[in-house]
Amino acid sequence: MNRKRQVTDATKHSEIFKLGLYSHFIEDFIVIELTSVTLIIAGLLLTAIAFLAGWYAGKHGAQPSDSREAELEESLSALEEKHAQYQQDVNQHFSETARLVGQLTQNYRSVYEHLSEGASALCDQNQLPQTLVQAIESAETDPVVDYQSRKPPLDYAPKTSPDEPGMLNERYGLNERSA
Repeated sequence: MNRKRQVTDATKHSEIFKLGLYSHFIEDFIVIELTSVTLIIAGLLLTAIAFLAGWYAGKHGAQPSDSREAELEESLSALEEKHAQYQQDVNQHFSETARLVGQLTQNYRSVYEHLSEGASALCDQNQLPQTLVQAIESAETDPVVDYQSRKPPLDYAPKTSPDEPGMLNERYGLNERSA
């Protein structure tokens, strides 16, 4: 029986050897040693399996992100519509404001003309105080300011006498001692 086991082991050993595996027995344990060819084949198989798993995950995992992309595009278009409506509301508001300011200007002119006609018709021109007429006429014109005659403020104290040294003098503020 021992011979039969040796033949069986030799057959198994030769089959394993063909794959690049070496085996031997150490105290009732089979020890398998791998050759470099076996390691290369195993690495290629693992690479192919990893590539197929990645391809499958990429192919079937992209569908939820497509729905997320569609959701984001829908949200963006809603925000763009809201912004366009806001711009339209702002333009409409300022157009209405301009119209009302124009109407206010016309009403001011009407009130001014009414007061002017009333003053002319109801008051004697000799008894009408000149200050009222001047006040009404001066309300239409802006006061003219002569900016050329104004001087900028001084950032230093002016000299009290012509003999006093100025601030930029080296001896300004130093008291000399007589020795």
